[in-house]
Amino acid sequence: MGCRHEWSTTSEHVMLIHVEAPWTWEELMQDGAILFAEIRAFGKPCATIVDVRQIGGMPKGNPLTYLTEIDRQMPDTVFASAVVGAPYMVNVFMDILTNIRPRAKRIALFAHTMEEAYAKIQARYDAMPRPPSAGAG
Repeated sequence: MGCRHEWSTTSEHVMLIHVEAPWTWEELMQDGAILFAEIRAFGKPCATIVDVRQIGGMPKGNPLTYLTEIDRQMPDTVFASAVVGAPYMVNVFMDILTNIRPRAKRIALFAHTMEEAYAKIQARYDAMPRPPSAGAG
């Protein structure tokens, strides 16, 4: 239970983040610091899937304060972040965040299932500009 992350075994450029009841904002922030360090060390474009299907209730505290800080710390190499199974309140706070933080709006995706999240991330990855290959020209 709580907050944890792991690299996906389905896609080499996806980090899975699980938020399961019971959890706290402090746990989420601590895990976020570790996972962002891992993403920076990866050094290539990647995405996150935030699985909140078992999130339960929201802990005490202002969600926008924490979500804004997470967005601020998000490595530049993250090209998409899909939230899976978000209950109504998570959607409300994410809608607010994406309206006040343009970067969050640029990377945010919402999905009902893990399969849908992977498909949306792959479509975004496939649409990304690629540097010219060596020797081209």
